[in-house]
Amino acid sequence: MKLSAEQLGSFLSREENLKPVFFLSGEEPLQMMEAADAIRAAAHKFGYKEREILQVDTGFNWDSLTMSSCALSLFSERKILDLRLSNSKPGKAGSNALREYVSKLPDDKILLIQTDKLDYRTKNTAWVKALDSAGVMIQVWKLSPAQTLGWIAKRLRQNNFQPSQDAVRFLTERVEGNLLAAVQEINKLQLLYGTGNLALKQVQESVSDSSRFNIFDLSNAVMVGNTHRVQHILHSLQQEGVAIQLVLWTLSDLSRQLYDACFQLEQGVNQTRVMSKIPRPRQQSFQIALQRLRQSTDWQDILSRNAEIDRLSKGQSAEGNKGVGRIWAGLLELALLLSGVNIMST
Repeated sequence: MKLSAEQLGSFLSREENLKPVFFLSGEEPLQMMEAADAIRAAAHKFGYKEREILQVDTGFNWDSLTMSSCALSLFSERKILDLRLSNSKPGKAGSNALREYVSKLPDDKILLIQTDKLDYRTKNTAWVKALDSAGVMIQVWKLSPAQTLGWIAKRLRQNNFQPSQDAVRFLTERVEGNLLAAVQEINKLQLLYGTGNLALKQVQESVSDSSRFNIFDLSNAVMVGNTHRVQHILHSLQQEGVAIQLVLWTLSDLSRQLYDACFQLEQGVNQTRVMSKIPRPRQQSFQIALQRLRQSTDWQDILSRNAEIDRLSKGQSAEGNKGVGRIWAGLLELALLLSGVNIMST
């Protein structure tokens, strides 16, 4: 059964809709996080009080899923098995384990699976089809500019604002598709103005009253290759206590966009078509980055650094817990790589 993220809230209001499997996939972190939170909250409401997290990384023993599905709770409580796939390809062992789980669904467990966006081939694999048939499959897409405009307007109204169209449009252009940043700005607007009518001037003043630098300044500095500014902005963001996940989302999203654009150009796609997918205010800076990175860029290194920083921020890296300082150092190295610096020579 397939649902959109928007349909999930009303669906979960009835206990009979609490299916044995919920499968979340996608690339937009806020919607993924909120969908998973909604499922866990509904499960808890209806008696699934315990939760076990299974993080699937290299070397994960899939037998642990089978053991967890059969294990009895010490307090006879029903349990959520929170399975987190580091990528959308679990391999042969994982595919078999997931199909086996579906064939013998436990009565006292809900399996919540979270993973990245599924490509076309993966969607048609036996394990994905088995999960879909056993429960609810929710694919979370990145929003288009028009959808982001509607999403921000709705979120403002949910927070008891009555925003003007100009206010919504300005905020939408400011966050450039980053819903985490949009929520951060809306929370700040609530602190400043409470509720009620929200005019363009109020949003502009809120944005200008924010930190000297923000994640959008960082993204632009990286694209134009201004390494001194990149270092200065990252230092300021760290001192101001900006959330690591917000900074990582910005750099990871930029990495994926640049990688996809370089790949398409290599495949002979017209540059005008490639650039049409980039918001107009960013196109000039994006083109500068594209010209710099098209040749001799080690994308495997860049993408693996993204993944490693993500694991470090969650305490799941093979390096162990290196502390917040190591995470910010990793973010700096990643930003400098995207800016055109050869890290090995620094």
